[in-house]
Amino acid sequence: MILIDTSILSRVFRRSRPGPREEALRERLDLLAGARTPLGIPAVVLLETLSGIRTETQFLDLEQKLLAAFEVVHANTEDHVQAARLRNECQSTGLNVSGIDCLIARITMAHGHRLFAIDGDFQKIAKVAPLKLYKFNAR
Repeated sequence: MILIDTSILSRVFRRSRPGPREEALRERLDLLAGARTPLGIPAVVLLETLSGIRTETQFLDLEQKLLAAFEVVHANTEDHVQAARLRNECQSTGLNVSGIDCLIARITMAHGHRLFAIDGDFQKIAKVAPLKLYKFNAR
């Protein structure tokens, strides 16, 4: 399964005026879905993507789209503990990454998935952990 990060979803689903990069990301998601590639989102990504929506109508519309398109993958207690350990390891090597990104990375690694993200924190995390990233180069 490929897990999708907030950095992708916010550009594809929340930009009012998508540019070429957003269109390329949307096309890639459509291609993956069309190829029946299993796609998922960590539950915390669902939270991040839905946060800050201004109207209830927009919120419900986006919630419905996300839940229809992606399997939601939940973290357990051990995922949280190991995410904290991962963040500490990153920091001990001079890499400043967010705790939430470490949790997303941990969920991805624990389930043997790949992560589709354009957030640079994940490339940093992959330097110290066996995080598999889905490779994508926008036009």
